[in-house]
Amino acid sequence: MSAATHAGSGPGVPASRVRTGGGELLFSLPLARGLAFGALASWGALHWMAMLEPAEPMRGWAVVGVGLLAMLALLLAGRRQGLRRVLFMLAALVPLVALALLAGGARDELLQPGRWSELTGGISRGISDLPGVRVPYRGIDPWVRMVIPLGGSALVLIAAFLTFWPRRGGLGFPIPALLALIVLYVTPVVALDFGAEFIRGAVFTLLMVAFLRLEKLRMPDAGAAGLLALGAVLLALVAAPLLNRNAPWWDYETWALETSASKSTAYSWDHTYGPLTWPRDGRELLRIKAQRPAYWKAENLDAFDGRHWVRTDQAAQESELSPDPKIDKEFTQRIRVSVRNLRSEQFITSGYATLVDLPNVDEIPTQDGLFLPARPLRRGDTYTATVYYPRPTTRQRQRAGTDYPADLQHFRTLTVPVQRLGLAGVSRLRVTFPAFGDDGAPMVGPPTQPGSDAVTTLEQSSLSQVWALAQRLKRGADTPEDYVQRVLDYLGEGFGYSEVPPKSAETLPGFLFEAKQGYCQQFSGAMALLLRMGGVPARVATGFSTGATDPKTNEYIVRDFDAHSWVEVFYPGYGWYTFDPTPAASPARAQPADAANLPTASSGAIPSFGPGDAPASRPDGTATAHDEGVWWHVPAYVVGGLALLALASLALRRRRLGARPALSELERALRRTRREALPGTTLHALELRFARTPAAVGYVRALRDARYRDRDAHPTRAQRRGLRSELARGGGIRGRVRAWWALPPR
Repeated sequence: MSAATHAGSGPGVPASRVRTGGGELLFSLPLARGLAFGALASWGALHWMAMLEPAEPMRGWAVVGVGLLAMLALLLAGRRQGLRRVLFMLAALVPLVALALLAGGARDELLQPGRWSELTGGISRGISDLPGVRVPYRGIDPWVRMVIPLGGSALVLIAAFLTFWPRRGGLGFPIPALLALIVLYVTPVVALDFGAEFIRGAVFTLLMVAFLRLEKLRMPDAGAAGLLALGAVLLALVAAPLLNRNAPWWDYETWALETSASKSTAYSWDHTYGPLTWPRDGRELLRIKAQRPAYWKAENLDAFDGRHWVRTDQAAQESELSPDPKIDKEFTQRIRVSVRNLRSEQFITSGYATLVDLPNVDEIPTQDGLFLPARPLRRGDTYTATVYYPRPTTRQRQRAGTDYPADLQHFRTLTVPVQRLGLAGVSRLRVTFPAFGDDGAPMVGPPTQPGSDAVTTLEQSSLSQVWALAQRLKRGADTPEDYVQRVLDYLGEGFGYSEVPPKSAETLPGFLFEAKQGYCQQFSGAMALLLRMGGVPARVATGFSTGATDPKTNEYIVRDFDAHSWVEVFYPGYGWYTFDPTPAASPARAQPADAANLPTASSGAIPSFGPGDAPASRPDGTATAHDEGVWWHVPAYVVGGLALLALASLALRRRRLGARPALSELERALRRTRREALPGTTLHALELRFARTPAAVGYVRALRDARYRDRDAHPTRAQRRGLRSELARGGGIRGRVRAWWALPPR
């Protein structure tokens, strides 16, 4: 269409858009700012969402999408004046904030006005918990899991408003906006351990330069600017490893630990069986350096008082360690424990501790292989301990026999509550069960009571069903190991994990025969109860499961959701062996495999676990933040796509160079509606084509008049509607939609 194509060309013709020729700017201001903002916000948001585990990159893209919607809303607001602009921005603010909350993880029902107080209260609580939380956050506290991504969503939305806020004489406030985007990226980079950190930093540097300078870049300077930026990045990549040190310039972790004393967690280890109240926000409590994985013990619960497992002041024992020096040496190791966000009245050790050393603090040994500090342990304490933690194989446990030392009778004794006919109240009698393999009957006492028969006592007690179950499981078992495995199998079928179990689970018989749902206290308590009734010495241990491995330091990271309760069974010749009957759905058992990255000091082999003992491997296979995943390539693809979009835009602008805006719009409208004019078609010919619609004729005539007056044409809204009507003629509903797309209203 020669007339239309060349109508606006010639010297002295003003341009309403920035051109790329000569010394003109490479991109228009909104386009340059939008490209840079989209790339930088994407890069930061995707890194931010890695502070959750598993990482949530799709949430990062949703947050960026909200930022881009805010950009469009503010650019549209800038085309209005006075009060209309203010009203437009206020109307856009409410849905944008709502979308930012949804993108950040807030549940949609919390956005209802009646639940705003719940939402604000939950966010406040999540924020108050953040100082003691370690990232990547793997806890199950819903508010903490929400406020972490909400922080990234808020930063992106704030950056969008600062970047594109319409103001007199310019667009936005780029420096404050850049600061918000820097925080968005730097926060996760400082808190997490990402791979390829120098390359990530180089990409981030280029994106910052683009955010500040792309809108001011002129065509003749583009090549030189690109070479200068590339050279600076390469120089930084060479210098960065030389400046990198093993010790941080500022140890922010130590500072955070020292300044958040109120965030330390304390535990009461006695069993309760009610709804679990242990904290579950992923806070790091301990770091333990050990050659081999273990369960980290705080207390032994050695007695059943008729309802709960509790700790008593038991007599000294001489049978905790193996009498064989070779076995003792094989399973003894020295561990180093660093206390983080934990307050404890006990030293956290493992198995049977023979020595604990905390400088300037006295250690008080107990009778069962534990130590008490002269003062409560607090953040920053680091101590060493020598512990015996036996790991005999299944075959070795089968052959261990039943030659139990006499001082272990305490671990075959239970307190049994009995309601006698005709008597008020409940009597509590101590019943000692014969050792496995002994055909004798259980004994009541001491103190003995005349007329008391142990079997009758058990049958009249609240534990009668448990006693019957123990006899049934024991029947046909040849060794204590066989019986232990039968108990494990029984608890492994038909039972579920729940931290808010039914009320019937508040007693162990209710858990075994009614609720069949509970957490580690119910499972370990029920197993120890059944084992003692079967004549197998057993006790409940409490503390923490192994935790996750830090591959950089070869330390076990123990968090609050690793707090746990398990069972220890005595095997002659070896000592106390750990069994864990709790299902793998437990947070304490749903962590990454505890020894996957740590070989033993002697052989290099990975130590094996007994049945039911080791924390289960994470079922979903998700990667932690320090693992090298592929998601971070996505921002690079985004940057590349935006660069291609910019180049395509530049090429299109070059092709249209010389055509006036209205003429270009007419050409585009004809092309989009598939009504392109033949070569040589003039504007007058188009007037004749649209003669049936005077308003469309007026649109084309305005272009023709502007050509001879050497100025831009400004067709009226009525003329645009007329031309749109002509472009849609004969196309039905589809033609109308295409015409609206080709020539949108203004």
